[in-house]
Amino acid sequence: MQANNAKTTPTNTHIYDSYLIRSKAAIRAYLQALREQASPEMAVNQRDLESQVREWRSHNLFYWLHIFRSRTKDVDLELNQSWFRELFCRVVDFFYFW
Repeated sequence: MQANNAKTTPTNTHIYDSYLIRSKAAIRAYLQALREQASPEMAVNQRDLESQVREWRSHNLFYWLHIFRSRTKDVDLELNQSWFRELFCRVVDFFYFW
């Protein structure tokens, strides 16, 4: 899978129209492809893959529930995620069934 709908920086990974990719396997494959394309110092390669998958899935869930749609159609996977946000994404991910 080619990850060409993203912008990577050392502190953030922005994925445009992330709601279009729904399954956990497809999200993981997209991030793996993006990791291969990005240089090692980029945020996508510095942060735990499963943590990024959970955050992406939490954005998707809110998008499909029509909550903050304009803000959840894309996802920003920031390098330094707060413990509160990580916990929140873990809980929300539990309710994501796609």
